[in-house]
Amino acid sequence: MNVDEIRKVAKRRPFKPFIFHLDNGEKQAVLHPEIVVGNEIIVAIDDNGKSIMIAPEAVSSIEFTEVESVIAGTTP
Repeated sequence: MNVDEIRKVAKRRPFKPFIFHLDNGEKQAVLHPEIVVGNEIIVAIDDNGKSIMIAPEAVSSIEFTEVESVIAGTTP
């Protein structure tokens, strides 16, 4: 995904949680506005409060949804 598109989502205020869909089929919920989008790495806070690092090119799409259902594993 384009880094500029990811930056727009990350900078939205008020912040709205979202989900990165990754090219390996995994999903990563971003629940906190503490996200830094660089040209080569994205650093965000996961649902456990730990830092996660994702390569921007690994993001295939971004979804705004009920993030809690993804964490619980109930999203189709």
